[in-house]
Amino acid sequence: MSEDRGIIVLGMPRSGTTLLRRVLSAHPRISCPPETNLLGATSRFLEEHEFAGGVAVGAVPGLHFAGFDEPRVLDRLRALVEGFLGDIAQRAGKPRWAEKTAVDIFHIDAIERLFGERCQFVCLLRHPLDVVCSIKELSDKMEMYLPELHRYVARYLSPLEAFAHAWREGNARLLEFLAAHQHNALMLRYEDLVRDPPAEVARLFQFLGEAVDIDVLLRDALGTPDAVGLGDWKTYDAKRISKESIGRHATLDRAMQNRLAEIVNPLMPACGYPAIEPTRVPTGANARRHFELSLMVSAMRDRTPDGGDSSG
Repeated sequence: MSEDRGIIVLGMPRSGTTLLRRVLSAHPRISCPPETNLLGATSRFLEEHEFAGGVAVGAVPGLHFAGFDEPRVLDRLRALVEGFLGDIAQRAGKPRWAEKTAVDIFHIDAIERLFGERCQFVCLLRHPLDVVCSIKELSDKMEMYLPELHRYVARYLSPLEAFAHAWREGNARLLEFLAAHQHNALMLRYEDLVRDPPAEVARLFQFLGEAVDIDVLLRDALGTPDAVGLGDWKTYDAKRISKESIGRHATLDRAMQNRLAEIVNPLMPACGYPAIEPTRVPTGANARRHFELSLMVSAMRDRTPDGGDSSG
């Protein structure tokens, strides 16, 4: 038993964090609700900006001048988060709370400042190119970008390259966090979780100090109705843990895969993935000819068997 400490899930959006949330919430002692965005809100509360003379502007320095020192402010913020999550857990009849909001990986500094030694952390990694493709799918479905991704999209012309840079920077910080919290943080990989759920779930709950009947928990995690909230909509339709989404980046254009590989390869070995080998792609006149052939093939596919156009 881990003294009923809080549990915080950290991982890039579309890394399987909603699947992990449902696994955690299926445990009879752990409540893990749909995304609350509480930790992101407290992170924004702690933001500061320096102006001339090196004086910081923000809630913490402002409250300091009003007689509230930083430890007292942090205690108030912790009480806010723990109060909401504790109430949710109490309503569920469970003694432990867990929090999963996918964009929390972009708020690690504030989360560490508030909960670094108070909670247990479950950190989830997934192959970068699969994450890139899945974030693109989510963005298209939402018809917007997650706010935490705006600065990347504004910086890079290609959204896929922007997402790759976000993966690299977010997980570089996550690895630093894991190294500093080896006593209270566990790293899982999405691919391992979906390929061998019993082994990875057993490892998860051993780390959390919770006894578990693996077969019952895996049956209940996706086999029973769950509260629908912000998160990966796909898991709400899933009835079992599947590895079908592994390798979805194979559909990417080869030239794009090469461009993304340049971005993510430096961090991949540290995350447990082999570097992506570049592939040859047509250039110059060959590239134009390849493009023209692709257009011709597409045009042929758009025509009906009798030769008429298929458009309505």
